[in-house]
Amino acid sequence: MATPKIEPPTRHGVLPGVVHLAIDVVEKGQSTAIAVLQDARIELRAAIDHGIELAEKVSTAAFRFARKAVQRVDEAANETLINAERVFGGAVKSARETTNAAAQLATTAASGVTGVSGVSSAGATA
Repeated sequence: MATPKIEPPTRHGVLPGVVHLAIDVVEKGQSTAIAVLQDARIELRAAIDHGIELAEKVSTAAFRFARKAVQRVDEAANETLINAERVFGGAVKSARETTNAAAQLATTAASGVTGVSGVSSAGATA
């Protein structure tokens, strides 16, 4: 089945032809301007969507970085505290050993001077 062909109305005279041409040019310009605006809208929307996605990815990466940084600082602090506990424990142990050695030295020196094998807190007894 053939589609009937629509014939444009015939224009008689110069003035109606010029008016119809002007109307056709305006109509074509209008449809072109609207099409260009639609294309600009589509591109602007795509750019904004990509910008939002970029901001989302950057913020996600920043939070991931912050979590890693906190984890590493926590691990370093934990190791520092463990090592400090070892050092202080060793220092206390050394201080006790030194105190015991000093007490033994004092006892030995006192017994060497007095001739008594043990010195009590109340003094020497006969």
